[in-house]
Amino acid sequence: MLLDEKEAIAVQLVKVSAEELTAKTEDNQLITIKADKKQRADKSFWRILKDIAKEKIWVPVTRGTHQLLQDDWLVPVTG
Repeated sequence: MLLDEKEAIAVQLVKVSAEELTAKTEDNQLITIKADKKQRADKSFWRILKDIAKEKIWVPVTRGTHQLLQDDWLVPVTG
């Protein structure tokens, strides 16, 4: 099942730095996405994000807190 538009927004990563990401929304607004402690320590996480930014792939972030969603555009299955 896909996420509801009310829960997530689509962004393209435009800058990937050591502790945060800068992303562009569909309305061309820039937002900052802060990485948590676990993400900051994960080298493969940053390598993948740089590839995503290079390819200009749209990724989902939470609407209010601007955090990357672990399950991408899918709703996690519970139960």
